Amino acid sequence: MSRFAAPFALTAATALLLTACGGGGNSVSVSAPHTTGAVARQCAALQKALPETLMGLSRRDTSPSSQNTAAWGDPAVTWRCGTGLPGVMDPHSKDYTPFSDNVTGQAAGGVCWASIYNQSDKSFTFASVDQQAIVQLSIPADYTGKQSPLSVLAPAVAKTSPLDPDRKFQCTDG
Repeated sequence: MSRFAAPFALTAATALLLTACGGGGNSVSVSAPHTTGAVARQCAALQKALPETLMGLSRRDTSPSSQNTAAWGDPAVTWRCGTGLPGVMDPHSKDYTPFSDNVTGQAAGGVCWASIYNQSDKSFTFASVDQQAIVQLSIPADYTGKQSPLSVLAPAVAKTSPLDPDRKFQCTDG
């Protein structure tokens, strides 16, 4: 059993700005992907389906406000929709290393998630790599051992963003 088949499989691939904004109180700075067309519509639908609590953490506002971002808790678990493949999974990226020990694939709720472990800060990023609108969920190391949020988010991801027929990543049931 891989370390990601345990109660929680966390991952991190992309660097996100995660800073609490002064004056906004509860707002978290999250880089918002630019989306258009079908992906923008899928991200907007997914935003409406996101839970108010995730992993027992309350939802927070993001700055800038965007239909492509969400956050929960402090330190913030962040969600970005319409990101494109994580660098380690993208053959056109200088960071392309899909067979690294830090990258695994796991299925949860009918969605194939790439799990990317960031050794430098012990965080994780999960990416829904087979969907048309790729979602990345970044989880700080503080939440290691908590229940995985993937099965909570997967039904909304699967419902709002169809599979991309050109992507066929290998995922195992977690």
